[in-house]
Amino acid sequence: MRTFLEIVMRLLGGMPLAIARLVGWLLGLVLIAIPNKFRKISDLHLARCLPQTTPESRRKILRDSLFASANAVTEAPAIWFGSLRRRKRWINTSPDQLAKIRQAHASGRGVILLTPHQGAWELASFFCAQVAALTVLYKPQKGHADALLRSGRARGAEVTPVPTSGKGVKALLTALKAGEMVGILPDHDPPEASGTLFAPMFGIQTNTMDLVAKLAARTGAPVLYVVAERLPWTQGFRFHVLEASAEIADPLRGPAAMNAGIEQCIRMLPGQYWWSYRRFRRRPQGEPAFYD
Repeated sequence: MRTFLEIVMRLLGGMPLAIARLVGWLLGLVLIAIPNKFRKISDLHLARCLPQTTPESRRKILRDSLFASANAVTEAPAIWFGSLRRRKRWINTSPDQLAKIRQAHASGRGVILLTPHQGAWELASFFCAQVAALTVLYKPQKGHADALLRSGRARGAEVTPVPTSGKGVKALLTALKAGEMVGILPDHDPPEASGTLFAPMFGIQTNTMDLVAKLAARTGAPVLYVVAERLPWTQGFRFHVLEASAEIADPLRGPAAMNAGIEQCIRMLPGQYWWSYRRFRRRPQGEPAFYD
């Protein structure tokens, strides 16, 4: 029996892209106009991470980012539960970039795909899964929302979501050893118990997962960054695939190399990054709190 949340999500999934983006635009206007924690945190991050940009440029990035964050919410039902034919049209837009993933996959050692919280990141896994089976790491949710999230992220594609736990990490390693692909969101603030190091990101010491470095070192799998750029209004999406530095497989230097790659992605499309996420909550011992 379908839950009320699932019924609502499937109904929203049928919305035309233009309507989903209009709703996102209206929600973005609210986030820009009314003082709120998302705007406050984004403003702080831009001032600390991009101090070389002019105040006017940072204000534009702030506005664009809040619109992008709102669109990420309103587009998700369409990506997860909308027409599969329409989604296929959205992901068939960058054959030259998909070819980079095919080439990496041809190595036979699997592929590690890193998708920062940027643009339409929920769509990126479906783009990548056109090449081969994909196992993606995700944070489990409470109650019915978890089953709904897993269903949406796996629907109509060879995508298998696994939890951020020892069992999930084992599944990633198994997939890589089988020559398959794995997907990870690399820019969250992980708990220390999961394996972390402090590494610079925009010149700020940042609590960073060492999982990617360990997987790359153990399997020899190539590592790629994938960004799903959101084009204006009804124009759809464009994908970008960037090769990671070889240092990403180094157990000690890998987290810093990974953050440098994330920076590169963000600087490419700063207005589509999720600047409202509290990325710098955990600080090195002795450092003051980053947030009030």
